[in-house]
Amino acid sequence: MRTRTTINYLFFSFAVATILTSCKGGGSGDFKTDETTGVQYRFINHDENGAKPTDGSFAKVVMLWTGKNVKGDADTVFIDSHKKGMGDSNGVLMQAIPLKKSFTGCLEQGIMMMAKGDSAVFKINSDSLYLKTFHYPANRIPAFVKSNPTFNFTIKLVSFQTQQEMMAERQAEMQKRMEAASVRKTQEPADIAAYLQKNAPNVKPDADSIFYLKDTKGKGREVKEGDSLEVGYVGHFLDGSIFDQSDKGAGTRTFKFQYTKQVALIKGWISVLGKMHEGEKVTVLIPSNMAYGPQGRGQIQPYTPLIFDMELVGITSKK
Repeated sequence: MRTRTTINYLFFSFAVATILTSCKGGGSGDFKTDETTGVQYRFINHDENGAKPTDGSFAKVVMLWTGKNVKGDADTVFIDSHKKGMGDSNGVLMQAIPLKKSFTGCLEQGIMMMAKGDSAVFKINSDSLYLKTFHYPANRIPAFVKSNPTFNFTIKLVSFQTQQEMMAERQAEMQKRMEAASVRKTQEPADIAAYLQKNAPNVKPDADSIFYLKDTKGKGREVKEGDSLEVGYVGHFLDGSIFDQSDKGAGTRTFKFQYTKQVALIKGWISVLGKMHEGEKVTVLIPSNMAYGPQGRGQIQPYTPLIFDMELVGITSKK
């Protein structure tokens, strides 16, 4: 199903301490239609006097999106922010929605009727949602949309911001990340030196600043440009915690790829593999300038040195 990927632009991870239980249930009672916007709605909790978001602002919400599947079965859940595993460690995925009218009776207009802390259910026209909000071509609308004249969106409005406030928040977060990266950059040489002093005090870096902590020579041939390689590896940080490995279970034990100087690998791997022979095992400490550098990647923070246990399991020559 493409539903989740279609609205990835809405997603914004955010921790939530408490969620109204009623926000999952949808409440009870009849839907009303707002005379100004045409939004079909039912409030679960509503602060009549509370401040409301305006057109052009951004809302952070918890969402339950339900309807029917292709077979027409009722109560199919397309998105549930409470579903464990979708969001943060609390199992909650906050969504940041830019509030801009996309059609009369759209979800964004419904959210603009809410005050902070409100919960409500909205009936949203399915065709208009996909054509005018998600901008799907008419011939590519998913089949399950045909089973749903309307979708139900149960929304809890956690907070909202103006565009200026959101930009200021993002700039503050960026500044915080830059400052943290600067600290890590300064600290990296000392971290490497401390690790080597404790674990390999006599090891010196090679010409690429890579430290070979262990090297069990292989008896096979040396790697050549264009060879297909089979490599087993475990990657871990200086504290020993593993961040990646080739043995991921389910029959996957090694990493296979064609070796070239342009292959999409970190520079340290290209350097190390280019000197290895089939059957060789090494443990190398790769500084960040030969790894993921100032950008980092995923759980690997900027300016992070990495250690790899690598085994060149097999080489297949280019034909």
